Amino acid sequence: MKAECLKGQMRVTDADQFFHDVLKGLHPIFKQQGFRKAGQNFVLESSECWVVTNLQKSRWSGQDEKTFYVNLGATAKRLLTFAGERSDKPPSHWKCAWNVRAEHLAPEPKIQQWTVRDEKSVEETLEYLRILVGQFVIPKLKGMLTEADLLGIWADDSRLGYPNLKAKSILLAAQGKRVELEQTLRRLKDEFGSGVVSEGVTTQFAALQRAFPDTIRAVWL
Repeated sequence: MKAECLKGQMRVTDADQFFHDVLKGLHPIFKQQGFRKAGQNFVLESSECWVVTNLQKSRWSGQDEKTFYVNLGATAKRLLTFAGERSDKPPSHWKCAWNVRAEHLAPEPKIQQWTVRDEKSVEETLEYLRILVGQFVIPKLKGMLTEADLLGIWADDSRLGYPNLKAKSILLAAQGKRVELEQTLRRLKDEFGSGVVSEGVTTQFAALQRAFPDTIRAVWL
C-alpha cells in the first residue's frame, strides 16, 4: 500500500507504520534516561548543551519499505547563539557542532542503515538498536552535556576539521582559555587560512573579536 494524497490528506502506508513502530519501540529506553521525543528525534537538554538522536528516513527507500539512518548530534547552546540560531529549542542534528552516525559508536561499526518492511524486520531492527542505544549511544550523549565535555572531546587540535576547530575556538574564547585559544586559532589559520574556506576563517576571527574583545586582544591573531 503506497501513500496517496486524497483531498489534501496523506494516507499512511504500511512502511510508514513500520518506521513509526521503530520510533515507538525506542521511546521507552530514551524516556527512562530523561530524553523526550520530538518528531523523529530523541533530545536531552542541559543548562549548557543539547544532545540529539535523529532517525532520518532515506529518500531512496524501496517500494513498500522504509530505510533510515540514525544520526547523533551534540552542541553547546552558546554555539547556537553565536551562529544566530535559537538555543531554547533542540537543534537539527546537522546543526550540531559534533555529529556522527550511531553505528560509529559500536564495537564493529558495519551497519550504515536499517530497512523495515514487515513486523519481523521491525523486531530485528529494534533488537539491534536497543543494544546500540542503551550500551553506546545514550552513555556517549550523556557525557556531552557541558561545554567542558565538548572541549574534552576536542582536546587534540590535530584530529579536528574546520567546523570543530571553529566551534572549539568559540568555547575557549568564552571561557577565557587564552593559551589553548591561541593554539586553536593558529591551527585554523595555518590549515585553513588559504583556499576555499579562507574567507570563513577571516569571518570567524572577526566574529570572535566582536564577541570576546578582551580575550582576543590578549592572544595571537
